[in-house]
Order: sequence, then C-alpha cells, then structure tokens
Amino acid sequence: MSARLSLVLLGMVLCHMGLSQLLDEKCHDETVTNKFYYQSDLGDTPWIASIYNNDEFICHGTLVHKLFVLTTASCIGNRRNIFVRLGEYDKACTPSYCNTVDQYGVATAIQHRDFDRYKGTNDILLLRLFGEVEYNAHIRPICIIFDDVVSSGTIARFRAFGWGGKSQELQTVDLYHKVDTDCQRNGIIRQHNQICVGTAYGGFCEGIPGGPLTADLYYGGKRLDVLFGIVRHGRHLCSSASVYTEVTAYQDWIYNNVRGAETKAVQVFNEECRTNWTEEVLVRLWEVSLIQNSFTGALVTNQFVVTVASAFLNNPSVIKVNTKLQQSLDVESIHQHPHFSYSPGSVKNNIALLKLTEKVSGSDAVKPICIVMNPKAPRTLSVLLNVNQEGFMGVRKENVVPVDNSLCSQKIGMIVGTNQFCVENRGVLKYQKPGSIVGTFQSVRGVNRYVLIGIITFYKNSLVVLTNVQNHAYWIMDTVNSLVI
Repeated sequence: MSARLSLVLLGMVLCHMGLSQLLDEKCHDETVTNKFYYQSDLGDTPWIASIYNNDEFICHGTLVHKLFVLTTASCIGNRRNIFVRLGEYDKACTPSYCNTVDQYGVATAIQHRDFDRYKGTNDILLLRLFGEVEYNAHIRPICIIFDDVVSSGTIARFRAFGWGGKSQELQTVDLYHKVDTDCQRNGIIRQHNQICVGTAYGGFCEGIPGGPLTADLYYGGKRLDVLFGIVRHGRHLCSSASVYTEVTAYQDWIYNNVRGAETKAVQVFNEECRTNWTEEVLVRLWEVSLIQNSFTGALVTNQFVVTVASAFLNNPSVIKVNTKLQQSLDVESIHQHPHFSYSPGSVKNNIALLKLTEKVSGSDAVKPICIVMNPKAPRTLSVLLNVNQEGFMGVRKENVVPVDNSLCSQKIGMIVGTNQFCVENRGVLKYQKPGSIVGTFQSVRGVNRYVLIGIITFYKNSLVVLTNVQNHAYWIMDTVNSLVI
C-alpha cells in the first residue's frame, strides 16, 4: 500500500473521532483560523518560537500549550537567562516595532532525565513560560495528538522551519521520511526515539536547531498542523538523511509534564485565604484601597495586592495601601502585566501586582482572597457588597449576569478580548471601584470558599468589563514567586 493511500485511509478513520486527544484544543481554533489565519503576515507558522539567551538568539522552539514551548535539551544546556519570542517572523523587526511579537520569560526548563549530550539521545526539553500565552491571530499552539493510531511512521513528507544562514525571515524546507540505511550511509546511526529524515536537494543548511518537524494531518474531520519531530542539528536540514527527535515517542513524557503543571496547580494559591469570620458571616477581609480611595484591590498574599494596571497611568509618586483595619502600608514595587495596554478603543491585560514594603500583620480581620488555579468555569458569579445594618457591618452576596463577549463588544463599541469578560450592571456593581472583585463560591478540598474570578476594569453602556484573573493566575503565581526572597 502506498504511503499516500495509507494517509488517506488514516484520515478517514480519524475523521470519525473527536478532538479530545489534543494536548491543547486551541491548536485548531476555527475562530482564529477562519478570520485571521490566511491574512496573517506570519503565514502558517503561528506556533514558531524563537529562544534567546540574554539578547542572543540561540535556537528555535514550538509553542505546544499556553504554558509550554518544546525544544531540544542540547539547545538550552546550562543557560539561565532564557526568554522566548512568539509571533516573530522577521527577526529584523524587533518587538518594540512589530505588534505581532510577544515576549515571555521562562519560569523553568524541564529536561528529559535520560538526555545524553554525547550520544544525542532523548534530546528534548520543555520550557515552562512565565505566565500564560494569550492566543491571537499570530500566536497559537501546534497540535500534538495523543493517539496510538497517529505516528510519524505513517507520514511520508514533513516540513521544517527556522531562520537559516544570513536570512532574517523565517524559512521552510520539505523533508521526507527515510529508511535507517539512508542515515547509516551518512555515518549517522538512528537511536531509539529518533526518526530518519532528509532531502535530496538543498535547504537552509546553516539553520538553527530546536525547530519543529511538522506535517498536515486530517484528524477528527479537521486539517491540523501536527508536530512529529524536533530538529537536532540545523546543519542537517539540507542533508540527504539525518536523525531528528521523534516527538510521538515522548507523548507520555510531554503529557505528564504539561498536565502535571496544571493539576499540581489546581489548588488554593494561598492557603491562608479567607472570606468569612464564620460560615454564615461573610466579610471582605482581603479588600484594600489605594490612590486616594479611587481604586481598590485585593490581597493575594500577606505582601502582594492585585489591582488594575490602569490605576497607575498618571504615575503617582506616592502610593499607600490601606487595609480594612486602617493599616497604611507603603508600596515597594509595581508590576504591571507585561502586555498591558490602555487606549480609548482598547484595554488589554489590565492587571497589576503591588509588592508591599512589609507584610500585613496577621489578623482574623485581614486575610488574602482565594485564587484557585485552573478552576472549572463557574456557572454563577457573585459580588460581595458591604452592608451596615443595625450597627453590624458585613457583606451580602449578589449574583451578577455574564454577557457573551461578542455581544458585549457590540454594545460597548470595543473589542472584548479573551482575557476579559463582561457582566450586566444591574445596580449591584454601581458603587464598586475599578479593581473590585467578582468571584464565585466553590468547594475546594471540602471547604466552601469565595474564589477570585475577575477584577472590574471599567463601566460602559450599562455593562461592566472585567479582567479575567484566572487567565493570569500563572502570571500572578510566577511574579510573586520571583519576588519573594
């Protein structure tokens, strides 16, 4: 049976399957693909990553998940000052001039424990990014399929990508599946979990390693760009045959690390968080005020406050944070989201963290808000409103009604992004300042907790636009961890 016929039959079988086997289902997001994909200057490589050490470009990578870039272990080595650029197509166009390019720091590098630098085996590594990637027209993960039916052995033709030689623009080369003897003729022995691939005609021979080896595949009725391998040596891209790390052989390793990072974080960000004095009495223990009481925020630890980045547009020289106990605390540093932007027609990533000069003194009346990493999408959202009845100060719970983002965009005349959401302003939010909390009650380890979901950004046309804090939960966690000495 020919390789082409085998691929057709494989596609017919997979057409009847769902897409639940994908590492990140956003790799086939039709709302992005249909509207932007073919209009993008980046062509068909929204998952390509360029990896830098300080300001030196060292290798390629592939975005495979909102938190992870996949590359080779030999690329990173012992380097520590690593960051990643996504959405980069022309390296001559820096992020400050190209609005398609987003830059992310690296929180940790996960090298395969059996990597052998001298033999070149198990040459694979995951970079856990500093915060979640926001997908858009130019940035989207590639597909990795966890299905035993899908393997590189069924693929005859691949494509490799990278910046090769003196070119500043991304290049591609067609590569073909080869038998092991082809690699042996070139003096290269295919090791376990490697694939023999090559071409009979030239390519960008001075290419950089770490880049993706991809193929088009119909799966679940969709045409997907699927990652099958990783380029180990850029100079081999024009070789008649050489070996590449076979991604499908490391599916379990990739899955365990990615899902492990998610499930490990399905926990309360701060175990000391509380919203109530007793089971019946709710109190906004986490609430603080700032900028002459024109903004509010919430303690996420005893030394960090989350609020809106727009609170600091006028660069106030002195910032004080006041707790519910009227403690007045100085702010040591302000950390706006790296992709925060604010203009009359667009507000993006409107979130900031404040590090206080000292920790809030321990008290049952001042506690951090609960943040649960990767919670289930809430069915209901609630705001806790201050009340003062018969001399007792407390809060009452009021439910708020979410509004579809596309409908909200139409009503307010602005684009509501994926990291934002809207609710109706039916009066319960009328007196809430920017930075105020909207959350949900959720059982966490058997305890009913009020969990932070969003912070109010602005009001317009009877609607409230909020920053989705859950989409920035990893950024919060990583920023706090990097600043705690």
